[in-house]
Amino acid sequence: MTGTKETEWSETTPEAAGLADFKVPGFEVDDVSETASPGKPPKNDSLVLDTSRPFNETGKYFLPNDEAELSRLNYQHAIWTTHLLDGDLFKAPLGEVSHVLDVGTGTGIWALEFAKAYSNAKVLGIDISKPSPLEVPPNCNFGVKDFTERWEYAQKFDLIHCRLLFTIPHDPRALMQQAYDWLEPGGYLEFHEMYGELMDFDGTVRGTALAKLSSSGVTAMHRLGNKNVLALPFFKQWMADVGFENVVELHRGLPCNGWPKGTHKLVGELQMKSASGMGDAYYHLLTKGLEMPPEEAAELVQKAAEDISNTNIHGYFPVFIVFGRKPLAS
Repeated sequence: MTGTKETEWSETTPEAAGLADFKVPGFEVDDVSETASPGKPPKNDSLVLDTSRPFNETGKYFLPNDEAELSRLNYQHAIWTTHLLDGDLFKAPLGEVSHVLDVGTGTGIWALEFAKAYSNAKVLGIDISKPSPLEVPPNCNFGVKDFTERWEYAQKFDLIHCRLLFTIPHDPRALMQQAYDWLEPGGYLEFHEMYGELMDFDGTVRGTALAKLSSSGVTAMHRLGNKNVLALPFFKQWMADVGFENVVELHRGLPCNGWPKGTHKLVGELQMKSASGMGDAYYHLLTKGLEMPPEEAAELVQKAAEDISNTNIHGYFPVFIVFGRKPLAS
């Protein structure tokens, strides 16, 4: 994307953002999967609705806030690290690393794994809730911090890592600026993000309940204050505008189920399992953000649950890995 003007909601649709033809290398439909019955009732690994789960009521986090969600986040981390990142924790060409910041650390699993892999680096994970892992290496610490507020630290960082912050109301440009200010010269900012609208390349998603749930959830987040929920395609240009150099944008795809061939099939099957419990998040968004009647929201979630196990629906979420370096001369 080019330009530095303020983005409007209409500009972040897949068509306006240039994602209508987003292609993932290697995505092919598995003909064997086509024998699956349309609308096959979902098993335990598809969307499940439990309206009693607790949520953060500050408006700063739209997903459930309980042990089940923490387990899902750890499972999600395995999918991203093992498959979408090719077994890596980051893609930036890092040199020597002394201090690392993990923004929106969640369960802390990324920070923990980085600290174990790089024992000479000091790793700090921040979030609005402090994680409580059983074992924490001595070079890893966690703190309670809202990353949208002003940062104050005793040192600057060599790497600042951000993953899946798109559901959190914030201004990505302000985050990029704070990260730039708190990076050492030559340090890297890296995003691992997902575009929130479910897409396809053959029209099989359009008109489905799954498509309606996806777009309704995005609209609900926008109405609840997350004005940049679909701004991901602008990240590369925004980082350059802030002052980052050698900004790289890599593309991946996250299938909604096991419809693709090869290794992508496994990723889709794992993602479908990861979606377990997300029905609660969508129900919460629909009733809060769109003021949808509870019965209507529950019905949409249930119909989408049937769609998500239907491998005749070839849906996927575009994934962006974006990183850039703070100039050495800065």
